[in-house]
Amino acid sequence: MTLVSNDPSLWPLINASLIASYFAVVVCVGIMYDWVLTFGQEVELIWRQRWSLMTFLYLGVRYVGIAYVVINILCMRPPTHRVRCF
Repeated sequence: MTLVSNDPSLWPLINASLIASYFAVVVCVGIMYDWVLTFGQEVELIWRQRWSLMTFLYLGVRYVGIAYVVINILCMRPPTHRVRCF
């Protein structure tokens, strides 16, 4: 059963949580915008060149980092929609 409280002392906490959610969305949109803008250059300069250590480092930072952030955002969701995290 869901418990709903109308206690005014919780309103600042709810407001802070809402602002944090908006901030997370803005950051995700910014990252996706950057990825879309630079994807053409990435294909030309990274994917079509000979693979080296720097290629693996770049791809690791770029794509593993994005996956890490997405997983962390999913783990911060409210308990009613929680994804099992480690």
